[in-house]
Amino acid sequence: MVVGLSHKIAPIELREKLFVSEQQLPTVLANLKDSTAISECAILSTCNRTEVYVCASAPDADTSIKTFLSRISGLLNEELTPKLYVHRGHKAAAHLFRVASGVDSMVIGEQQILGQVKTAYAIASKHGASGPVLNTLFQQAITVGKRARTETEIARGAFSIGSVAVQLARSIFEELSERTVLVIGAGKMAELAITHLVSCGVKSVLVANRTHEKAEHLASEFNGQAVRFDNLQTALVKADIVITSTGAPEPIISQNLVLSVMRARRGRPIFFIDIAVPRDIEQTVGLIDNVFAYDIDDLQKVLEVGEVARRAEIAKVEALIAEQVDEFMRWFRMRDVVPIITDLQKKYEEICDGEMKKLRRKLEHLSEDEWNAIVVAARSIVRKVMHQPLTCIKQCAESEDSSDRLSFLRELFGIQADESKTDEKIDGS
Repeated sequence: MVVGLSHKIAPIELREKLFVSEQQLPTVLANLKDSTAISECAILSTCNRTEVYVCASAPDADTSIKTFLSRISGLLNEELTPKLYVHRGHKAAAHLFRVASGVDSMVIGEQQILGQVKTAYAIASKHGASGPVLNTLFQQAITVGKRARTETEIARGAFSIGSVAVQLARSIFEELSERTVLVIGAGKMAELAITHLVSCGVKSVLVANRTHEKAEHLASEFNGQAVRFDNLQTALVKADIVITSTGAPEPIISQNLVLSVMRARRGRPIFFIDIAVPRDIEQTVGLIDNVFAYDIDDLQKVLEVGEVARRAEIAKVEALIAEQVDEFMRWFRMRDVVPIITDLQKKYEEICDGEMKKLRRKLEHLSEDEWNAIVVAARSIVRKVMHQPLTCIKQCAESEDSSDRLSFLRELFGIQADESKTDEKIDGS
C-alpha cells in the first residue's frame, strides 16, 4: 500500500509541511512502525512528493498512516486527507514503478528521481524498516527505472529541476555570461544548477553553504568562489541571480534581509529561484520592487516546452511497467504457495521414509545395491505422484480467488496453515 501526495495534486505549501529529510527518515520510519499496525515501511520524500509505502494486513491501515502524516505535518486530518492518494496491491507497485521511471515526475523522464528512490530504499533497508516485500518491490522499481531510460527515449533531452531553473534565468536575462550567480546550498541540486550555469557561459559563480568546507569544495570544481554563510548579505548585494537549494527547515532569506539588500543594490533587479522544499525564501520576498522570485511550482511553466517528445514515450514505459508489475505480483502470490509446497513435499517424503523403514526390516536379506534401487524407485514414485498437485497449487497462485483455492488445497491434503512461514501480506485489493 502507498499513501502520499505529489506535485500533481498538492501545492508546495502543503508538500513542504510533509517533507522528511534524509536525516529525519530513520526516526520517522521507527515512529511509523511503532504507532501503526504495519510490518514494513519506506518513505520517499522529495521536493515533489512524500509517499509512505507499507506492508500491512489490516484493510484500514491507510487510516492510521493518514493520522501519522497529519501528526508529523501539523495539519488537521480534514485538511490533509483530501490531498492524499491511496493505492493498494498491484496499483501500489505500478505507482512506484511509474515514479522510478520518471513518468510521474514534474519533469517527465528526469534522472534524479531514480536516485531518490534508491536512497529511500537504502535508508529503509539499513534501519530495518523494510522487509522481503518492500525490498523486492523497490529493487524491481529500480530495475524498471533503469530499463525505462535505456530501452526508451523517455529521458532524452529531459531537464533536471536545476537545469530548468537555469533555463528560466536565461529567459529573463538572455545573456548569463556577464551575470554573477549565487548558489546557496552545496548538495546535488546545487551542483546540477552550477553545471548548467557554467554550460551556459557563466563565469562568476559564488557558492554559500552553512558548512563552508562544502561550499569551498563545490566552488573549486567550477572555478567559483566560496562565500561564508555569515557573509550571505554581502553576496546577495553582488549577485544578479540567486538559486537556493538547501535542506533548511525554515526560510533562510527573509523579506527584511532582501529589503536591506535592495537598498544596498540601489534598486538593481535581482532574480531568485527557490528549488528547495521546504522553501528557502519567504513568499513575501517576491512583493518587493525589482525582485523576481520563483519557486519550484513556477518552473512547471518552463517544462511545457520540449516535453511533447518525451510524453510520446510514456506508452512504451507503461508497457515495461505492466510487465514488471506482473512479475512482482507473481512473486508476491508465490509467497503464499511456497509454504504449502514445502509442507506437502515434506509430508509425502516422511510417509515414504516411514514405509521404507518398515520394508527394510522385512527385507534385511537384500544387498545395499538392491536396497538403494528400491529407495530410488520409491522416491521417483513420490515425485511423480506429487507433480500434478504441485502444478495445480502453482496455478492456484495465479487465480483471482487464490486465497480460497489454496485454503481448499490445504484442507484436501491435510496441511495446517503456519503463519510464521509467511511474511505478513499486503492488502491486495
